[in-house]
Amino acid sequence: LKLLWLQSKVPIFARPVVAERNMKPLREDTMSSSRPLKSATDSSSPSPRDSVSWEQALIGKDPGEFTAEVFEEIDTMSAAITGDDVDKGDDDWNRKVWHQFAHEEDPNIFDNLFIAKDGGFSEVEELWFPMRYFTAALTIGFIFSNMYFILSVNFSILANKPESEDASDLEVTKSMFLLTAPIANILFHDEDGRHADDMIAYFELLGMSIILAKALKESCMACGGAGSGRLRWFALDKLFWSCVPQLSSYSAMRLLHYVSPTVFLAELTTLVHDLQESRPWTMIKSIVGFVFFHLFCLVVGFDAFLVKIREAYSSINQQEMRARDLYGALVFMVQVLGVVQLGTFVQTRLFVFIFAGEDGVMQPYEKAKQKVWNALLIRKIWHVHSLPRFLAIMLSFGDGDFQKLVLNENDQEKRKV
Repeated sequence: LKLLWLQSKVPIFARPVVAERNMKPLREDTMSSSRPLKSATDSSSPSPRDSVSWEQALIGKDPGEFTAEVFEEIDTMSAAITGDDVDKGDDDWNRKVWHQFAHEEDPNIFDNLFIAKDGGFSEVEELWFPMRYFTAALTIGFIFSNMYFILSVNFSILANKPESEDASDLEVTKSMFLLTAPIANILFHDEDGRHADDMIAYFELLGMSIILAKALKESCMACGGAGSGRLRWFALDKLFWSCVPQLSSYSAMRLLHYVSPTVFLAELTTLVHDLQESRPWTMIKSIVGFVFFHLFCLVVGFDAFLVKIREAYSSINQQEMRARDLYGALVFMVQVLGVVQLGTFVQTRLFVFIFAGEDGVMQPYEKAKQKVWNALLIRKIWHVHSLPRFLAIMLSFGDGDFQKLVLNENDQEKRKV
């Protein structure tokens, strides 16, 4: 289509195009010419009928020999004809790369990338940079501020103490609806449903206690005691890359993570794949468990969101900004942002991409390989770096570090680009 369009535009060139001229002089003449373009009726304008092939006259090559460079020259000419600027930053790169690969039937776009055969362990020393201390300190700060906010808010709910100075706020909050109110009426023998938020508070405190207990257990195993050999590194994996991210933005609203569309569809796909080789009873049990778990997450997570936003209202709806109100609003915002565990989700998808293979489903052997890779990586970081640097790297490790370790580039191909 580009060539046909140029064929219709050939007569408007300021200088005659002859077959023996190559593309580069033509482009320079066209781009540098300041004379007005001649009309299509001018007798000196070339006609495709006067040459063997207009493509040969235009480019000096047979159409079957067109390469990426030729197509790039044609784009340059079309830009000169239409008056468009050839160099447009990112768009210019898009055009160049398109012409590099578009003429190939099966383009090898990833020719300069390959997975590190050594698992990336040889590049562990390059993980360190001084800003890791700052990122690690932020992570620790998020953990303690989040825990303090959870404790203060939930204990004020359980003690029937309003967060604001206006006691009417408590009465309004207690009288608002919650999906779990019927269950709270049974547990607390309260027909008015004024203790439904107490149940959410208990549930949130219980969840945080479980995560803290798990973190304490993994810490004891990592420091010695019952942990030895591989168990120590597996414990550190669970501590830094499971417990720490959860504590930094934990809330009962986190249950909504499992019913977010992206996460739900990914888990549903895995369930369907697993059910293909399951027995009927196992299939029924898996489906029922899947449905009830996600229904529980939806109901409790939604109620937790309602309780949190009503409690945060006393901090948000203030005419004057006080430090306590600002702190409450900021922590609530962090908890809302942490509902979808983006870092954990992205890291999980990266593990699936690397370890799951072409089918995209983690089999038991592939899950074991992923866990062993994590443990060996932690052991390598421990041996290469000092204790302060080890802690900083573990607290700030992200998907960018994973990509740096696992993927390598062909330096020769990159220099060509």
